[in-house]
Amino acid sequence: MPPTLSVDEVTALLLDIRDFDNPLREKELHKLLYFIKRGLQEEGIDADIPYYWYRYGTMAKLSDSAVSIAQTDGGTAVQCPVTPTSLDHSESVVDKAKMVISQEFSRYVQQGGLEGITDRQYEDAPYKVQRHYREMDKQLRTATDEHPDFMEEGYDPDAVRRSLSRVVRSFPTDEFPEFEDDLYLWYGVMSTELDEERYKPETLLSISDRFWTIFSIELAQRKHSDMTVREIRSEISDDVDEYKARLRESLRNREREQTEFGPTLEEDDIVRDLSDAVSESLLGFPAY
Repeated sequence: MPPTLSVDEVTALLLDIRDFDNPLREKELHKLLYFIKRGLQEEGIDADIPYYWYRYGTMAKLSDSAVSIAQTDGGTAVQCPVTPTSLDHSESVVDKAKMVISQEFSRYVQQGGLEGITDRQYEDAPYKVQRHYREMDKQLRTATDEHPDFMEEGYDPDAVRRSLSRVVRSFPTDEFPEFEDDLYLWYGVMSTELDEERYKPETLLSISDRFWTIFSIELAQRKHSDMTVREIRSEISDDVDEYKARLRESLRNREREQTEFGPTLEEDDIVRDLSDAVSESLLGFPAY
């Protein structure tokens, strides 16, 4: 049987090879583990790194490992008590694993860090709609960072409209017919937001995040490696069904607000900000 490295062992080697002053972030770890697992397998080494596809790429299962994620002032920090010297493998196996991990980390740095490795990972995405959604998400995040107000800064919302249409057209409704109502509810809410003279890209991000999470919960349960559906559901939420129900209700609430108040709601930044704050508190993730 081929040698097998655990999540703990791979992470220990990665942290040792990385040797940076700033901490390794959680998002970086998940994506690096995906490519390291594949690289090790190509070298004849098994990697016990279960993962599933979720909102913005793959998520490795860390819950049964010694790897922990600490919260710091600058964000997350990956921690692992296992050391490279404690690995119980032959020298040749460890050297080959170090070579793979070093190559993957060098490629990560050369390709621009987190943004580059995410683009690379999406080449492997199970569905085309994931790549289209990523492009729209990047547009909105760029607008949030560089153009606080689309209209005042001259940002053309038509590019977002085109991306939105591509997401809808490429959505695999044949395989996920139960999400067709969610898809068109989200499309209608997004279109209404884009039609207004004044709107904020972070609001569009919040709305998109809700729909994409609803879909990604099912995506995770269908596209995964070395995990059971029960394990995946446990990783995502204590009560996945309730979580999805709250997300759907928040989208319906936004639709009702648009129908009831129309442009007058959009002119009131206080009302808008309050609505997004309530969504953030209810759903458990930032509005953008």
